[in-house]
Amino acid sequence: MKNKLLLINPWIYDFTAFDLWSQPLGLLYLASFLRRFEYEIAYIDCPGGEGHTRNKKYGTGHYPRTVIEKPAILDYVPRHYARYGISEEKFISRLIRYKDASAVLVTSIMTYWYPGVQNVVRLVRKYLPDKPVILGGIYATLLPEHAKRTIQPDYLITGPGELKTLDVLSSVLQQPYDREELPNSLDGYPYPAFDLLERPKYLLMMTARGCPYDCSFCAQKKIAMPYTRRSPENVIREFHDHYERFKIRDFAFYDDALFIAKEKHIEVILEKIIESRLPLRLHSPNGLFAKYIDKRLADLMYRSGFKTIRISFETSNEERRKDMYSKVSNEAMTEAVRHLTEAGYRPSDLEAYVLMGLPDQPVEEVIASIIFVNNLGVQVKLASFSPIPGTLEYRRAVDRGLIPEDIDPLLTNKSIYPLADPQTSFELFRKIRTFAMVLNESAKRGLRMFDEALFDAAIKSVANRITE
Repeated sequence: MKNKLLLINPWIYDFTAFDLWSQPLGLLYLASFLRRFEYEIAYIDCPGGEGHTRNKKYGTGHYPRTVIEKPAILDYVPRHYARYGISEEKFISRLIRYKDASAVLVTSIMTYWYPGVQNVVRLVRKYLPDKPVILGGIYATLLPEHAKRTIQPDYLITGPGELKTLDVLSSVLQQPYDREELPNSLDGYPYPAFDLLERPKYLLMMTARGCPYDCSFCAQKKIAMPYTRRSPENVIREFHDHYERFKIRDFAFYDDALFIAKEKHIEVILEKIIESRLPLRLHSPNGLFAKYIDKRLADLMYRSGFKTIRISFETSNEERRKDMYSKVSNEAMTEAVRHLTEAGYRPSDLEAYVLMGLPDQPVEEVIASIIFVNNLGVQVKLASFSPIPGTLEYRRAVDRGLIPEDIDPLLTNKSIYPLADPQTSFELFRKIRTFAMVLNESAKRGLRMFDEALFDAAIKSVANRITE
C-alpha cells in the first residue's frame, strides 16, 4: 500500500494579494517527483481553491479575501489586513478527509507571509496530531531559525526540495528508494502536477532553474540550484502535453534568466512554438533582461504569442545599477523598446520594473526612473524593495541602522516601504505609486508627459511635491 502525502499551499496573509500567475510551482514539481517514487499525493491549495475567481485577463484573478485583525506590529499601517484564500472552515473540512495521510508537507513563499504557514501548521497539529509536518519553500530557506522557532515543524527543508524531501520521507516512513532512479538532469524531472489544481486557466513553465547573476537585492542563489537549463526539445514537449491535456492557451514563464544563451535556448523554443502553430499566449511575470532583446528575439516573441512583457529596468541611475550588478543600461532599455515596437508591439504593451525603497535611495532617483520609462511610452511596474535575508541590500540596510538584524519578517512587507520612517513611509509610498499610475494612463494613450529638454527640472519639481 502506498504512503499518502498531504501537500499544502498555505494562505496569504497580507494587505493585498492578487493572482498574477502565482501557482506554487515548486510544490507541484515536488508532487510529481514523489509520485515517481510510489507516493500517493493529496493537495490543499488555500489561496487557489474554491472561491478563486480567475476572471481577469489571461486567467489571472482575485483570491477570496477575509479581513482579519492586523498583527500589533503593523497597527500603524492605515490599510486592512486580510487572509486570502478559502475559509478556515473549508480548510478544516478538507484537512480531516486526509487522516490516512502518512505525512504533511507545507510550502512557504514570502517571508512576511509566515502567519499563513503558522496557522496551517496549527490546524494540522489540531486535527491531524499524529502526522509529521515537513516545511520547505522560500521562507523556510531564507529564515530557517525563525521558521523552526515560529512554525515548529518536525522537519525543515532548505533550498531545492525534491531530493532532500525524498531522503527525509524515506527515513521517517521507512520507504527506501533506488538511487539509480534519480534524475541526472533537469530533463529527467517529471512535469509539475498541474492535475492537482482546481480548474486552472493558466499554467507555469520553467525552462531553467537558478540564475547566473548575483544582483544585490535578489536571493535566488540561496533558494534555487545552480543555474541549469532544460533542453528546448523537453520544453516544447511539455508545452504540447499541457496544451493537449488542459486545453489552456496561457502560459507564464517562471525563469529568472529566460534569455541567457538565447540562440541555443529561448530562440529555439519560440521558433518551435511558431512552427507547431500552437495558439499560445505567453507571459513573463519575472523581469526580462533588456540587453538580450535584439531584432531577431523581438520578432520571435511577437510571432510566438508573447503577450505580457516585463523588463527588468530597476533604475535609470547608472551608478546604482553598477553597484547592484544589474543587467540593463538606459541605452539597452531604449534599444529593447525599439526592437519590440518594430516587431509589432505598441510601447504601451510593454512594462518595466522600477525599484523603489532601496537603502539610501533618494525619491528623485525613483521619479527619474519613472519619467525615463514614460518617455519611452512604456508602462511602469513599480516594485517596492523588500529587504530579503541573505542579500547584500539586506546587509546594507542592517549596517546602516535602517532595520535591525532580527527584524520581524512582517516589517519587511514590500507594501509598507519598510526602510523609511514608519510615520511617513506609507503616505510617501502612496504618492509615488499614484504618480506612476497617472503616467501609465498617459502611456496607454500614447502620451509622454514630460519633455526630455525639461527632464531635470521635472524630476526636481515632482520630487518636491511628493515629499512636501
